[in-house]
Amino acid sequence: MSQAVSFEVDTYQSNRWVLECVLDDKDMALSTAKRLYDSKRFSAVRVVQETFDEDSNSSRERVIFETTVADRDNRAAKQQASPAKVDRSERQALKKRPRQATKPAAKTARKNGPSLWVLLLWLIAILAGGATLLYYLQRL
Repeated sequence: MSQAVSFEVDTYQSNRWVLECVLDDKDMALSTAKRLYDSKRFSAVRVVQETFDEDSNSSRERVIFETTVADRDNRAAKQQASPAKVDRSERQALKKRPRQATKPAAKTARKNGPSLWVLLLWLIAILAGGATLLYYLQRL
């Protein structure tokens, strides 16, 4: 199986990606992309690895490097900001919040209507009345 690998260096211009160059060396593509990005002419730069399979006549692409203006700004801000050491010996303890009064557990709500026992008694009474009625109807 024969595969050819190439690296595309793309820049973001006018709301679209523009192909700058195609290289066979990954390190050269990455350094070119970083150099283009550090020139501050482009808002974003990326390197796309394209693998072409000659046997199946198909190719695969994947982005292996991508950076934006936000990345550059974050890097510059991180370099400018020096971590300030905090003297923790003078630090006061945090005050705890007072606990809020918890609501008492809700009482079980009383259901309206007859209870289960009352319904069972009614059912037994109806069945007994029906059986008695059938008995007298058969005797006639």
